[in-house]
Amino acid sequence: MLRKVLGLGLSVILMAATTISSKASGFQKLDATTFKSDYRITSIHIGSDVSEISDYAFRNLNNLKSITVSENNPYFTSYSNCLYDKEMTELVCFPPALSGAVIPASVVTIRNNALHGVADGIKQQVRDVIEAQASGYLKESEVPGAHFIHTEYGIKWKEADGTVTSPYSNIMNLAGAVVSASSTGSMTQQQQLEAAFYYVAGSISYERSTQEPSGQWVKEYAQNTLSEKKGNCYGYAAAFAYVAKGLGYDTRVCTGTVKSSLGGRTAHAWTEVKVAGKWYVFDAEMQNAKGSGYYKQTYDSYPAGPLEKEKEYKVSF
Repeated sequence: MLRKVLGLGLSVILMAATTISSKASGFQKLDATTFKSDYRITSIHIGSDVSEISDYAFRNLNNLKSITVSENNPYFTSYSNCLYDKEMTELVCFPPALSGAVIPASVVTIRNNALHGVADGIKQQVRDVIEAQASGYLKESEVPGAHFIHTEYGIKWKEADGTVTSPYSNIMNLAGAVVSASSTGSMTQQQQLEAAFYYVAGSISYERSTQEPSGQWVKEYAQNTLSEKKGNCYGYAAAFAYVAKGLGYDTRVCTGTVKSSLGGRTAHAWTEVKVAGKWYVFDAEMQNAKGSGYYKQTYDSYPAGPLEKEKEYKVSF
């Protein structure tokens, strides 16, 4: 996934007669003395020999719009005119005069001074995107709040205050069993979520039922579906909601209608999970039925849409 950052209303004055390009070749280290804060520089190409770049290398290059890197450089790379480490996990420099860029989903950290001189509006957008991406890459030990953890003694429950206990209810044991079967402690939280989703979608058999649940039904449906390995759309939605909750996510079960293959609309249920501050649709039952396309969708991108939500139910252990 790529996230696009767009600058709106940014005004940059470029003096075409005095702008220049610079090639940083033959250097092993770039620092504040390399470009000497030359405001005329508009583009920089970094050669294959550069192995170290200081936090101050690009300071005050206020007309810089583009950074490119030799494909043979083993330490750095460029994408959409920005500079990254080779693995594209850290933003090293967002050129100050660049009015927009695409941020790769792998980028989760921002180097000191990487946004120096960037317009405030764009700077905040870049920070928001990367912070949101970083939250999905947390290791199990870094996930805040209460959630399941893998231990040498099996799946345990870690309270928000750090206390570790055994799962203490039937639904916790059932959800924990899915986490144990589908993921490992070395996975990121997002990897665990994805693995658990496909496990639920693939391990539960669909059981047709036209009865719509009423009252406080979510926990009961989740327990029955996870224990019996079968259920209708309400069961799938409730089951995955509890599993995702056990991974440390805010979750809720939604009911409403979806477009029917026979025409018109039909009753349906799905799960919503809050990932990096935004709610997404996860539909394990439709994933089971259709085979693909129902992991982490928006209401606009949901393949069998439009979904029309009527009710939502919060999930907690």
